[in-house]
Amino acid sequence: MTIEELINLQEAGSRARVLGLGSDENPYLSPDCTPPNDNAQEERQARLDAWKFGWEAENASCEGTLSTFVSSLLQSDAP
Repeated sequence: MTIEELINLQEAGSRARVLGLGSDENPYLSPDCTPPNDNAQEERQARLDAWKFGWEAENASCEGTLSTFVSSLLQSDAP
């Protein structure tokens, strides 16, 4: 996946949240969205995660908890 695709998927997740869709409406949850290549499962998971990240970031922003969201991301990367 290119960086442009990653950003587009994050923006799509963010737009979905703005439109009132739930995180369970991630289109990459459907097995029909598996890309046709050798790394299909990894590619599908990366797309699912990118969309979900955009949705969650927008959700945190809407709830006024963006700083909490960012903190949780930083803590999850800690060793």
